[in-house]
Formats: sequence, C-alpha cells, structure tokens
Amino acid sequence: MENLPDPALPTTPEARAAYLKEAQAKRDLTGLARLFEAELLAHPAFADAMAPYFAQSLPHVARMYANAKAVAYLKGPLLLKQAGARFVQVREAAAHDLWEIQQQKLFDLQCRWRAGYLPLPGVRHTQEFRQWEKYIEHCPWLPPITADEVALYQDYLRSDHYVPSQNWSWQNYDVFRRTAEGGNDEADEADEADDEADDEGYTAASYRTRRTLPAWYTYHDAATGAGSLLALPDVRGEKEAYYIDLTEADKAEKLAAQRARGDMAASLPWHPLISRHDDLAPYFEQFEDPAELPRLLRWHQATRADDRRRHGYLFEATHWLEQALENQAAPWPIAAHADWRQAVIAAGMRAWGHQLADVLVEVWQEQEQNRALGLPVTGPQTYGDQPPFAELDWNEEETYQPKFILRGRELAGEPRDFNF
Repeated sequence: MENLPDPALPTTPEARAAYLKEAQAKRDLTGLARLFEAELLAHPAFADAMAPYFAQSLPHVARMYANAKAVAYLKGPLLLKQAGARFVQVREAAAHDLWEIQQQKLFDLQCRWRAGYLPLPGVRHTQEFRQWEKYIEHCPWLPPITADEVALYQDYLRSDHYVPSQNWSWQNYDVFRRTAEGGNDEADEADEADDEADDEGYTAASYRTRRTLPAWYTYHDAATGAGSLLALPDVRGEKEAYYIDLTEADKAEKLAAQRARGDMAASLPWHPLISRHDDLAPYFEQFEDPAELPRLLRWHQATRADDRRRHGYLFEATHWLEQALENQAAPWPIAAHADWRQAVIAAGMRAWGHQLADVLVEVWQEQEQNRALGLPVTGPQTYGDQPPFAELDWNEEETYQPKFILRGRELAGEPRDFNF
C-alpha cells in the first residue's frame, strides 16, 4: 500500500517556513524530525542512494538522518550564538586585562612620586592614586601602550607566573608595603575590609591574594630588571602619616575628655559586624524566639558551610576548568600536585592565560585603531557602582586620609593644604 502524505505536514514553501519557525520556537524535536523524514523519503535521489544496500536500511537511515537534521535545527543556532559570545568574551577579557599594563605604569609613577623623584601635575595626596586606579583610562600621565609592552604582557600570560585578574586594588600601596614587610595586623585587615566592602565577586582567597603586589607587577620588574618599586623610600607617605598621627592623637584626647565628662555615646566603637562578617549565631541566640532558634541555627550553619564550599575549591576548580574546556581544543598538561584540586585550578589558569595571549596582539591593535578613529575602546573591568568620570568632584575631602591630613596641618600650625 502506498504511503499517503501526513496531513499535519506543510505542503507549500510558505507553510513549511511557518512550520519550521513554530517547531523551533517550541523546541519540537519530534515534529521537525517527522517533516525532515518525510521530505527525505520523497527525495528522488534518496532511493537511488539506498539502492546498493539492504532494503530494510532505508527507514532506519531516513530516521537517523531526520533526527540529526532536527537536532541541528534546534541546537545549531544557539550553539553558534554561544560560540560567537565565547569569541567575544575572550577578546573582551583580553581588552580588560590590557589595562594591567597601565596600572603597573601608574604604580611605578606613584612609587616615584612618593619617593620625591618626580612631580605629577595636580596630585595633592597619595589617595588620589586610588581614584585614578578606578578611572585608569582617563589618567593624563600615562603614555599609550606600546608593542613591546604588549609582547612582555603576552609572555606573562603564557608563563607559570600568570595569575588571573582578581579585582586587585591596583594602587593600594600601603597594604602592599605592609604585606611585603610582614605586616598582617588587625588594622590592616580592617582597612582592607573597608576598601573591599562594595566590591562584587569578593572571596577570602582573592582577598589574601590582593594584599600582595600583583603578579604582573612582580613579573614586569623581574623581566625588565627594574627591581621592586616598594624598595624606594616613601617620603611622601611618611609626611602624610605624621599629620594623620597628629589628628589621631587629637581625636583620642577629645574622646578621653568626653568619657571623663560621662559622654560615652560619641566615643563608642562601631559594632564589629560592620567591618567583619562574623558568624551571626550568637546574635540569633540573643534576639530570636527560643522555640524557633534550633531550626534557624541549623539553617544558618548550613548556608555558611555552603558559602565556604562555593567560595573555596568548588568555585575555583569548576570555574577554571570550565574556562579551559570551553575553548581548549588541544590537549593541555596538568602538573602533579599533592592536592588534585589545586592541580586543576593551576591547569585551568594556565590554559586561560594562553587563550588570552593568543588574541592579545589583535585586540591591542583594534583598540589602538579605534582610538585613532575616535571610536570607543573597551575600558578596564569595573566592579560595583562607579559614577562617570565627568561627575567626580576632585575637591571633595571627605575620605579618611585627606581629611585627617588637612586637620593635622592645622594642628601643626601650618596651612590647611597639601603643599608640604
């Protein structure tokens, strides 16, 4: 008996186009396969192509062919879109990381300015470098990135010294110096916690890494023979510290006088939870209904354990493994390690660095061409809310150090300015 056409299948080009569109929208694999199988069976060349084979092969081949074509119709467009997005992601990441070259150059200028080796027009105090860190693309003293600098950074990306950017505080001179000198006191921890309070993607591991000089700075200094920039004297920082100490002493004296008068409210410390994310269990025990407390404590501890797991090995290992496998077609070596999780993380980082290195020169050339044509360029990676550069008020002195420096100048009987 001759097979009759399926009445549900389209019979005109217009109806076929509508059928395909609806099936793709609904992710209808069965409907697509049925159409493609019917079309293949009706194709004159198909019967001729199957003639040399056992007759029962025909329906099986038609079904396999139709299913493969249907899968391609459903998954292909999305996968090609994802591949394009991946291509853009790697190039965009390379464009972001190019700014590490400029951050190193700015840190070099900061160290030399602190040592009194060079003037920088308009710089009034050391904290302004923390501001330029966030708006590095607008910094007026930095020359353009050169081909030699790109080549050196490319070598760094392919080296065993490469550490993926973890939102370092690129110009945090004070913390870098204290860490280099072995400092790790509670004041350091509190200062850094304040700095990182608004950052996204913050983990304990990245916090520890970011207290040290960025890996790119260290690699650059070793490769160029420049030596450690932290070895230069911090003349300016010491002067600022002198005035800050005067203000701190004056503040302590006033607080002591307030306490002596019985005015304790103004001299009370901040609650420890403000600067440290402690376990809240003791506070739950203090304020919650005893009947609800056991269940709440179990849930709280479970969420804390999950946070530690996600921000530890699980997060790092899965992240870097996925980054490597997404676009790492060739075999990739993995070094021996006592902890296989650390080996996976290191191998993933190395693979990612090589992927960035492969596109770095092209990305840099595109950036330079865009600048020459007056077109937008990809800026550095930003974290959290950041006002536009044009809206910054550079005369605002409400941050801790500048405010305390100016007050210290007054206490020393000197002008309330930064000319010292």
